[in-house]
Amino acid sequence: MQLDHHWFVFALVLPIALLQWWATREIHRKRLAALQARHVKAQQSADVLLQQSRQQNTQLQLELAAARLAVKRLPRGEPSAPRPNPPSRDTLMRILDEAPAARHRPPPDGFAETMPSMQFPHGSAFGAL
Repeated sequence: MQLDHHWFVFALVLPIALLQWWATREIHRKRLAALQARHVKAQQSADVLLQQSRQQNTQLQLELAAARLAVKRLPRGEPSAPRPNPPSRDTLMRILDEAPAARHRPPPDGFAETMPSMQFPHGSAFGAL
């Protein structure tokens, strides 16, 4: 009668296993449908933003073309006074060479100072040190 016991267990376990498979399948389908809906919504949102950026890009290109055309059509006035020429590199190098040395002795141990400067104690453009 060992065979009857196995059939009884099989007949009891099979419907439970099928019910569990069906339930997990439905849960998976619902979650997958929700994810697909979110994905479609995100794609539509991205498409709208892309379309808006293309329209804005086109508008900016048209405005730029109009501005360039307006600049080209400006009447040419009298030439402005010539700018003074900045001192040449050689002149600047000569001035630096003639200036007294900032240091009279080499750095200690032959190495430059590596500590941050306290000239600007409240921080700098690069943040606090």
